[in-house]
Amino acid sequence: MDTNLAYDAKLAYYHITQLAFPRLVDSVGEAEAQDYIVEQFTALGLDVSWEPFSFTKFPAEVLPRILSVLFVPVVLFVPWFGERFPVLLCLACLLSLAIALFFTQWQKRLEGLYDVGKRCRTENIIAKNGVEQEDNTPAFLFVAHYDSKSQVLPIAVRAVSYGIAITGLLVLTTLMLIKLFAAVWLPNYIVWGVAGITSFCLLLLQINVTQNRSPGGFDNASGVGVMLEVARVVMAREEKKSVTFLATGAEEYGMCGALRYIQTHADEYDRENTYVINLDGLGVGDGVNVVTRYGIPPTRTTRALSDLFRTSGEALGIHVSDRYLPIGVGLDSIPIASRGFETVTLTARGVGSVALKVHSKRDRSELLNTESLQQVGELVVDVIERT
Repeated sequence: MDTNLAYDAKLAYYHITQLAFPRLVDSVGEAEAQDYIVEQFTALGLDVSWEPFSFTKFPAEVLPRILSVLFVPVVLFVPWFGERFPVLLCLACLLSLAIALFFTQWQKRLEGLYDVGKRCRTENIIAKNGVEQEDNTPAFLFVAHYDSKSQVLPIAVRAVSYGIAITGLLVLTTLMLIKLFAAVWLPNYIVWGVAGITSFCLLLLQINVTQNRSPGGFDNASGVGVMLEVARVVMAREEKKSVTFLATGAEEYGMCGALRYIQTHADEYDRENTYVINLDGLGVGDGVNVVTRYGIPPTRTTRALSDLFRTSGEALGIHVSDRYLPIGVGLDSIPIASRGFETVTLTARGVGSVALKVHSKRDRSELLNTESLQQVGELVVDVIERT
């Protein structure tokens, strides 16, 4: 057994370099990544299992395009017919805005959409330290997705496009309400400007085709590399708490692996004493972001767990910041949090420096630095020890 009890970012970075190649679902790279992760977990002495699951791409690839196409006529009809049919268009704008905001939240009632259309298959990789969770004792579930993808639009452009589109819908809805109740109408060039920009963003999202060109160094070989090194430390220290490491598949198609895992295993955990830590996008900048809220309006995924990370950050001298992701980014923590678990996603504070490279062939391991990887690893290990 490895007797080095300290977290070592150089070892985490080594794993990242070994995984930083294109690995989209159902590709040769995906299978190579799976084999590597299983090999590493097995060598550490963890109890390792493969868990195949099926899913469809409908929620991630088809549904957003359908909604975008349906919103465009509503948006363009506002400057065309807003003065003639204010009641009808006001209702259409309100409905469109409500639908857009509805889909910024995780909807358990719509999880059946992952069974609509052509079935795809992949696997989750589960590794446990062999300690059973007892009453009122904490357990940890670490999550990191191993798949990668490239897209025509960098993730930052996609997120901004979603934000502008929703803002545009909100502005147009407000204009229609003003027209309806105050009989005031802004100059046409303003209305056309808002409608044009909103429509452009909605149509831009249609070209965001998924491909297999990204090495995924930041997204998310970084998360898997950190998880593998945390697993080594857990086993070297003979941790007495129950710890599970979950390498999820198909995260890039709508958090499918996390969804399938928690659908199957939620009742095996004590929700009151299980802490779920998702590792996604690490190794740049100084400090660690703890994502605790998502969607519009914000849905909070944790309270106690974020406090633990802040306490550890203060003790270690690491800058820890709470973060809110309103739209445009999917995280494996979201479907798990919907089952009532304390859940956070850890990501780097320097995401802005690589935002235009994520989901592109430029997302390489060379973007990362061991200093940042060391911070997040020490933080995670300290939280385990403190709990």
